Amino acid sequence: AFLDMAVHAADLTGYGEVAELVISDPLVLPGQHDGVDVQVQVVRAGEQAEVSIHSRPGQDTDWTTHATGTLTTRSTSPPVDDLGSWPPAEATPIDVSDSYAELHELGLQYGPAFQGLRAAWRHGDDVYADVALPEEIDVSGHTVHPALLDAALQAVALLDSGGGGTTVRLPFAWSGVSLLAERPTQLRVRLTLDGLAVRLQAWDPAGHPVISVGSLALRELSAGSLDAPPPTADNLYELGWIPRGPLKPVSDAAAGRPMVELGAIPAEGELPECVVLRAGGGEPRAAVHTALAALQEWLADPRSSEATLVVLTRGAVSVAGEAVSDLAAAAVRGLVRSAQAENPGRIVLIDADRDTDAPTDALPLEALAGLDESQLAIREGEVFAARLLRATVPATTPPAADFGGGTVLVTGATGNLGQVFARHLVTERGVRRLLLVSRRGAAAPGMPDLVEELTGLGADVQVAACDVADRAALAQVLATIPDDAPLTAVVHSAGVLDDGVTSSLTPERIDTVFRPKADAALNLHELTRDTELSAFVLFSSAAGVLGAPGQGNYAAANALLDALASRRRAAGLAAQSLAWGLWSLDGGMAGELGEADLQRLRRAGIDPLPEKKGTELFDLAGSSDRALLVPMLLDTSASGEGEVPDLLRSLIRVPGRRQAAVGADRGAALRDRLAGLAPAERLDRLSDLVRGHAATLLGYAGAEAIDTQRPFSEMGFDSLAAVEFRNGLGTATGLRLPATLSFDYPTTASLAAFLAEQLFPDAESDDSAEQHVRLALQRIPLTRLRDAGLLDSLLQLAGHSGPGSAAPSSGAGDVDADVDTMDAEALISLALNGADFDDIAEDV
Repeated sequence: AFLDMAVHAADLTGYGEVAELVISDPLVLPGQHDGVDVQVQVVRAGEQAEVSIHSRPGQDTDWTTHATGTLTTRSTSPPVDDLGSWPPAEATPIDVSDSYAELHELGLQYGPAFQGLRAAWRHGDDVYADVALPEEIDVSGHTVHPALLDAALQAVALLDSGGGGTTVRLPFAWSGVSLLAERPTQLRVRLTLDGLAVRLQAWDPAGHPVISVGSLALRELSAGSLDAPPPTADNLYELGWIPRGPLKPVSDAAAGRPMVELGAIPAEGELPECVVLRAGGGEPRAAVHTALAALQEWLADPRSSEATLVVLTRGAVSVAGEAVSDLAAAAVRGLVRSAQAENPGRIVLIDADRDTDAPTDALPLEALAGLDESQLAIREGEVFAARLLRATVPATTPPAADFGGGTVLVTGATGNLGQVFARHLVTERGVRRLLLVSRRGAAAPGMPDLVEELTGLGADVQVAACDVADRAALAQVLATIPDDAPLTAVVHSAGVLDDGVTSSLTPERIDTVFRPKADAALNLHELTRDTELSAFVLFSSAAGVLGAPGQGNYAAANALLDALASRRRAAGLAAQSLAWGLWSLDGGMAGELGEADLQRLRRAGIDPLPEKKGTELFDLAGSSDRALLVPMLLDTSASGEGEVPDLLRSLIRVPGRRQAAVGADRGAALRDRLAGLAPAERLDRLSDLVRGHAATLLGYAGAEAIDTQRPFSEMGFDSLAAVEFRNGLGTATGLRLPATLSFDYPTTASLAAFLAEQLFPDAESDDSAEQHVRLALQRIPLTRLRDAGLLDSLLQLAGHSGPGSAAPSSGAGDVDADVDTMDAEALISLALNGADFDDIAEDV
């Protein structure tokens, strides 16, 4: 049905072909008496157009984006072969009489209108099929009726030799679709399987070509998974991977041109559009140290603002439930995700198949880096993009996984979360024996009170002082657990913060965060691997999944926990990583956040999680079989006016494919508005823009509260505020701005002048020389003019002898205010009104 809509849209708009259509979210139709609104949007862009398909169940509900793609005027599909004899000579008939009964057992139940598969044959690697619509079906209003196209795709199940499979495969990504005839009622179809993708060609009974599909990517679903649409949980998310189509070969232009490695870039000259950093392998912490040095080198190079860094890993993510093979690479990806959040559009993460021997040069990295995706994975020739999705939960939620009848070990037990969940395990989960572990043990503040409280609730509580990152010390603690109450569950909540933007991190700061979080988790895993556990719960952070500015070290450590959970579950061991969002608890790591930090998170749509809601999500997560879940309060009610991170496009309901153009569109609109203005007025408008962004970050009532000459550092800008400020202005102007923006241009006046030069580099006017001097002087704080001995010269040129003196009588006008109250514009105007411009320019 989605393809029918897209093809129809291509026909109506004159584009003709569907170059690509990716289905990210199935449309589940309501009951037969209920309706659903469907909207198809087409955004023209020359020879191509972006198409997106949305639905909503009612007028007061949000739109859901189901499919996005590209229409084109150029031919992207292969030509249709001649049909030849039918059925093909030497083809072997396939008995399809029981096909619908077999599909029913796999969870696909077809009504009469969709049972159009009439006959099928196999010839080599191809399957041929006859499909037809019932006579009563009206095909008007359709290009290819969805029921007929679906019947053609039902033959995909016949591609597997031997039959009797336990999976079904449904279409998710179409590429190169050409419609050669409209409204057929019968088709003769040929399907060719290529990995997880299918090529489709279809003719009418007379042998005339009807449709050609260059590639159709399929997603496997296990038996029973389609019995009913799985319910989703509010505030509980999972990381999913949506197909973006088949991996296209390296272009002719790129063939033979070696990909430039980061360590081999020239010291001078322009950088190539795409540079590669291979990451991972070996010991996780050492790999993160190495990646940090490389990222800092890249981001410090001013040339990198116009290039893209591709960080290439192998086997660092689980796309379809497979085990993560490289924990070191997974940790590096956490670090990189935070660097991406600090530097939008400059870094792309790509994870390739771990078992492939294909060299990097055989991967079309430049093309992949241009897909407007921050995280991509390549599996068996298919490209997938990362998305945060609502987590599926059982239709009738069973009791969450129990913690066994033995001892439950809780790390970080004196922290806020450790205490919350120690109580929760006893009061709500029936745990009767706890082993609480922290570095200070019973001597930690609040521990005696906690033990007394839990004991009063009927629990047997033991406390141990242990650095869980010390393997030998942890082994000793585990050895004290009695045989009559063996270890049956682990909850690892320990962790510390040492926040800083990527440029300020050091190996030592990485180690500080890694030790209690990642090293401890690996020790717990290794020392309990042969113990039969009911639960092994790792408290991770959404920073490792989404990326968080200023938390690269914390994100790296937590990304390792997520990967460890995946590896354990793939090995048949109990494991779940919960990547928590922000908590609203007093004290602890959340308590270290200031009001500016909280405001920054709220602007990103993240709200603090109350204790009661958090424990409810903990229990709900326990009923899921997912290795990684993200419990957090995320505001998904975006208006669509701002740029939405690609990871959130399935949650925040705006046409995702349009996001790539948001910054460029805004920059073009801004240029258009400023182009007709005089230079001085243009500068005023840009100054208002800069002041407005600064006021928003600092929580001021409006732009007028921002002094154009006061340095940002004196206003309260920290490194994170500087990052957000730079990124916000980059989106507003469509410019790639340097990481050191607010340090290179420390006042709103100097920054506005810089933006004017970047937006209008070739602007010329009769007063361009004067404007250049004005812009140059506006970048200089008055204190620096005074320290350099230039302030008196400027005043003398204006006929003004100094602060507080009388005004000159030579036409400069009355000057009663002290010069210290003037801004640069006023001072320059004073000087220009009192002297010849050429003399001033020469002096400056």
